[in-house]
Amino acid sequence: MKLTLKFLFTIIIGQHLLSQTTISGFIKDTNQNPIDWATVSLEKDLNKTITTDTKGYFEFQNIAQGEFTIVISKEGFISQVINLSLIPSEDIKNLGDITLEYQPLEAENLISLTDEELTTDDGGALGQVGIGLLQSSRDVFSKVAAYELGAYWFNIRGTDNRYNNVMIDGVPMAKNHSGRPDFSNWGGLNNSFRYTYELAETNNVSDYSFSNLGGTYYYDTRASSYRKGLNLSYSLTNKTYQHRLMLSYATGMLPSGWAFAFNASRRWMDEGVIDGTFNDSYAYFVSAEKKISENHTLNFTTFGTPTRRSGASPNTQEVYDLRGKNYNAYWGWQEGQRRNERIKKMFEPVFMLTHYWKINKNTKITTTASYQTGYHKSSRLNWYNSTNPSPTYYRNLPSYIQYLIAKANGSPTESLEAAYQEILNRWQENDTSITQINWGSLYEANYNAPFVTDLYSGEQGRRASYFLVDDVIKDRTFNASAHLQTQFADHWKFYINLNYQNLVSDNYREVEDLLGAEFALNRSSFLQGDAGDYNILKPNSIAKVGDRLEYNYKLNKQAITANATTRLYVDHWNLAVSLLLGWNESYRNGMFQNGLYADNSYGRSSKENFIDVGLRGGITYKIDGRNFITLNSGYFLVSPTLNEIFVNPRLNNMVTPDLTNQKVGTSDITYTLRSPKIKLRATAYYTRIKDAVEISRFYAQGLDLSQYLPSQGSVSQDATSSNVFLSEILTGVDKEYMGTELGLELKISPTITTFAVASIGQYVYKNNPNLKILTDSYEGMPDLGSAKIKNYKIAGSPQKGYSLGFRYNSPKYWWVGVSGNLLQDIYSDISALSRTENFIINPESQQPYSNVTNQSVKSLLKQKRYEDAWVFNANIGKSFRIGKYYMGVSLSVNNIFNDRGLVSGSFEQGRYANYEQLSFDRSLTTPLFGDKLFYDRGRSYFANISFKL
Repeated sequence: MKLTLKFLFTIIIGQHLLSQTTISGFIKDTNQNPIDWATVSLEKDLNKTITTDTKGYFEFQNIAQGEFTIVISKEGFISQVINLSLIPSEDIKNLGDITLEYQPLEAENLISLTDEELTTDDGGALGQVGIGLLQSSRDVFSKVAAYELGAYWFNIRGTDNRYNNVMIDGVPMAKNHSGRPDFSNWGGLNNSFRYTYELAETNNVSDYSFSNLGGTYYYDTRASSYRKGLNLSYSLTNKTYQHRLMLSYATGMLPSGWAFAFNASRRWMDEGVIDGTFNDSYAYFVSAEKKISENHTLNFTTFGTPTRRSGASPNTQEVYDLRGKNYNAYWGWQEGQRRNERIKKMFEPVFMLTHYWKINKNTKITTTASYQTGYHKSSRLNWYNSTNPSPTYYRNLPSYIQYLIAKANGSPTESLEAAYQEILNRWQENDTSITQINWGSLYEANYNAPFVTDLYSGEQGRRASYFLVDDVIKDRTFNASAHLQTQFADHWKFYINLNYQNLVSDNYREVEDLLGAEFALNRSSFLQGDAGDYNILKPNSIAKVGDRLEYNYKLNKQAITANATTRLYVDHWNLAVSLLLGWNESYRNGMFQNGLYADNSYGRSSKENFIDVGLRGGITYKIDGRNFITLNSGYFLVSPTLNEIFVNPRLNNMVTPDLTNQKVGTSDITYTLRSPKIKLRATAYYTRIKDAVEISRFYAQGLDLSQYLPSQGSVSQDATSSNVFLSEILTGVDKEYMGTELGLELKISPTITTFAVASIGQYVYKNNPNLKILTDSYEGMPDLGSAKIKNYKIAGSPQKGYSLGFRYNSPKYWWVGVSGNLLQDIYSDISALSRTENFIINPESQQPYSNVTNQSVKSLLKQKRYEDAWVFNANIGKSFRIGKYYMGVSLSVNNIFNDRGLVSGSFEQGRYANYEQLSFDRSLTTPLFGDKLFYDRGRSYFANISFKL
């Protein structure tokens, strides 16, 4: 009996082994050139996905008999689908040469918008759009949400790209100050950073890093990976630039073992949709690869984007009603030329050297060393013992006269009535001497400024009442990374990622233009004596053009991160587990000794150390070759950024109190259907972030600080009742993100496709965190207790978004598409200070105001919700083949009906910090300190023509 069972078992095993088949083939273009890095997938087992080598060759081993669908794709080519049957007698299935037809519009259509998202500095909502537009995912929801909804400041799952990992050749590109990638560092280099080498979306496990909430986007810049040939394109648009000229060229791997890739562009405009804005941006990319042997390859990459562009102001609704939604307060006329005070100048080149080592057929190691240097400068107007020159400063608006009239208890003087009518008329008639910056008056004020003597140097001259300054950040960042991938068995893969980073960041303010004066004083207008001196090491010193003033410090950080991931494929189950361990250390080194913080501003601060740990897991159950259920879950710690560690590094070495890592727990479950005609993805997700830090800086008025004033020390004359510039520090913030996502793509016919997407989210604060403040008027960090923000909505993105569209692809290589999009639940960002107990306390009686009730406070502090927005888009394009050359033309139009009501960003000013003042302000016809907001720029277009040789 035992022998019989053994015999039968041997036969079964033998039959199984005999049924194993190797599938191979070569992928080529229509000119019979090999296509490397093409993706080849077995649709029966989606984890059998490989890429072709430099000869276009692919090979699947040990494939059991059965029915298969092979999908072959590469960006810029028309995908091929091959149906295949394997029978037990076939040991080798050679598919021979498979031809992919080049289709320029397949590549061009991926980015039908401008790369405005690549030039945002804070990486907020637009930053995530940048990621979305550059992805090469085949996921229907992610593509549509990024291309359609993302164009209108919609963030997938509500989080901004502080929670995205963007990596280039293994190097993380997040800025240590904010934790966000600065897309402007590679803006305009679309042909070099169009496609990800790996895309682990949202909560998925990555092979190249420990994914954050937004996933991992990994770019490989080796020269041989770029399509061989010349690409020249010109774009015309009306967004953050008007013209874009771009040239790229790649040689492919040459017989000598060298490969080169180049990309250069210029984006420029004299004036944009928003008044007084301009852009002049250049970009370059160079990659050189040398194949040393079959197992060793070196690649050098450098890229940079020298940029000079201007900014646009957020405004209150009063200002938009007076001057329209294109109004910008940051510019004015000077000798017949527009001059903008907010100009950004950036150039942070990156240099990378990567070594690719193929140890054997199962194991590879990629190591990269990189260095980034350069500068980031942001200009603004400054003043000393003078009034605010901004045309939208509250005392310069008609609402201020209305406020004075209301204060007169309904009996205003004729002079007030006349003053109101005069200023209203001048704003409505656009008298640019008051509606824009009056540069002439600033120069005149400086010409009439008093002569003063610099007590430090003895130099005499006109002291500037107004002057331009640059806030400068000069980062020098060194990175070293290593990525190991190995395959222990046919269904078991393992990855290790190591990264070391060292940052030295020089931060200071320098004089950019004295506007006719001879020097500026390096001291405060509001504080007397030593407390008002920004640097008592050189008391009462002066600053000329190029000199540093107000603040001067360095930030230092080093970090080590290790990540291990393993993947196991068993029958219908795919399992992935990822571990994280990291350490980082940061400190501040002050170059100035601030008079107000004389004991806590000069020299090195304490070193702040944090340890990151994390665990991620992903499980996919394959019901069959088309239906899948995936569960992803993770728990990890996120270290605070430099901006979160140091409360106000411009003033002192103070560290955020009770600072700890963020605790992030996240899970989602997804059902996926992928068939030739239907692609469907339905997801439910839940994320909780605990112990977050939020720091805001603004002027507050009417804040009672008397109980917090130090018994000794320097205090401004009106620190308890008038304007105080403060840092609002929220610690222990608890946030909740939950919702559902649905994406459907239906192929109605071979030429017509429709898609529908719905994202229904709810993003709220879940606790009442502690609030402390730090001001520039006195020492100390008063604790104002809990801020009652629980159940307020988290701003920064519409919380609901829907999209429906159609696309027609003609066999004659032209296409047209239309879509309608709905965005809902758009909220203004709240000010936590007005939600503390201090807000309702009368400073005279130290008791709540007599007319305060729970209902009145709730009504007064109700979060602003903006109207739903409907926006419609359309696009059309055509490609031409002329011999072996290609030409493509395309046009996309967003917000076709020019709806200007969509609010893209909004925040409460927080200026009035007590109940009495704020309730009176809200009772006015036009509040002095209403929410400030940005509106969508309305109808936009992007026209492109490209030539590929």
